[in-house]
Amino acid sequence: MTPAERGKSLRKQTPRAAHREWEPDAQRPDPLAVLQAQGAERVEHLVPIRYGRMLASAGAFFRGGAAIMAWDLSRTPSSGLRVQCCGDAHLLNFGLYASLDRRMVFDLNDFDETLPAPFEWDLKRLVASISVAARDNGCDAKQSYAAALAAADRYRSRMAELAARPFLDVWYSRTDADLIVDEISRSSSKKGVKEVQKMINKAGRKTNLGALARYAERTPDGWVIKEEPPVITAIPDGQRQDFEPSVAAAFEKYLDSLGPAERIVIERYHRVDFARKVVGVGSVGTQAFMLLMMGAHDEDPLFIQFKEASQSVLAPYAGASVYQHEGERVVRGQQVMQSASDPFLGWTTDVMGQGKNYYLRQLRDMKGSVPVEALDPYLLSRYAELCGGVLAHAHARSGDAAAISAYIGSGGVFPQAIAEFAVLYAEQNQLDYEALQQAVADGRIEASLGV
Repeated sequence: MTPAERGKSLRKQTPRAAHREWEPDAQRPDPLAVLQAQGAERVEHLVPIRYGRMLASAGAFFRGGAAIMAWDLSRTPSSGLRVQCCGDAHLLNFGLYASLDRRMVFDLNDFDETLPAPFEWDLKRLVASISVAARDNGCDAKQSYAAALAAADRYRSRMAELAARPFLDVWYSRTDADLIVDEISRSSSKKGVKEVQKMINKAGRKTNLGALARYAERTPDGWVIKEEPPVITAIPDGQRQDFEPSVAAAFEKYLDSLGPAERIVIERYHRVDFARKVVGVGSVGTQAFMLLMMGAHDEDPLFIQFKEASQSVLAPYAGASVYQHEGERVVRGQQVMQSASDPFLGWTTDVMGQGKNYYLRQLRDMKGSVPVEALDPYLLSRYAELCGGVLAHAHARSGDAAAISAYIGSGGVFPQAIAEFAVLYAEQNQLDYEALQQAVADGRIEASLGV
């Protein structure tokens, strides 16, 4: 049986139209209990910040609720076609960053939850996030459905394109920023082109040197990271002497995870300062740090981020990772899915003597994201198309594009089913979000606002 025949045969097992189905399972756990269970494993005083950030909008709640949706996805019909999934492929986890040749590329950029799983889990999370964003942006039901369908249909057409190409072409292809501008120019208004170019220019200014001015200051004793409590906090002076050996040992383990060439680059820099840094929405409360390193002079800084890596939210339903180290799981998954990855990705253990796993990456390297909240209905649909195509490429790097494409087919059955699911799930997300609002209002959950 060829891959295409296999993919098509799977329609008998799971009809494509079945993917439109969404109804809360009778055993569905309380979504707030899911969040609280995660919070029990996190830094206690930071957990209210997580809830505060999730209260900002239904979209912010969706960003922080990957574990909630993972349970829900596990109860939906499955194609049986597995790929390396992002695990949290929502609309804001796509963006710009610099490739090795210093050209700007657009791709997925967050892999905390990456794990092999059915391809449609990622697609459903992406398309649901588009429906949620459309609601937050004031789009009507027709506009919301159109944006969701645009992403699902572009995933379909892009997967078909990739299935017909030699695999090495698939592996090496990428979405450069200038291609985005060209595409927008053909299909959008001058305003749309201007906004995209503005985003690209802004990302291009986010260099390590720019980060030095943003996050550090020069003192008589040298460079130090500026505190911005509660988001950025220094290690207390009384703990630094005990803390430094642990950081040094963890950094050596990180170096061991790099290739020889990347290690040569990192070893040209010396460690200067180290601070805690709260990141993201769903990740708030996990251990995260920023490390300032300096080269031979003040014009040569390098910022490295340490981020705690816990078990993927998909693992209870998709199976455990083949990697025992959760940081390695994140790094390997990212390298498989991205068309170009940060060369300094690595992993380590035990930064604070607690046995936790971490992965490391550059804090800023020409990174940028689209202001989704500012997109009108037309631009939201175009951006949704872009993300749908990028997700298809990320999946085709590890999955069987021919089988996936054959399962999806060339018509509208599958994309329409995914879009209909997204609309239904956006409503569920709204109900879950309102439950958090009520819990905070009742004093059952503490939330820190404005951070």
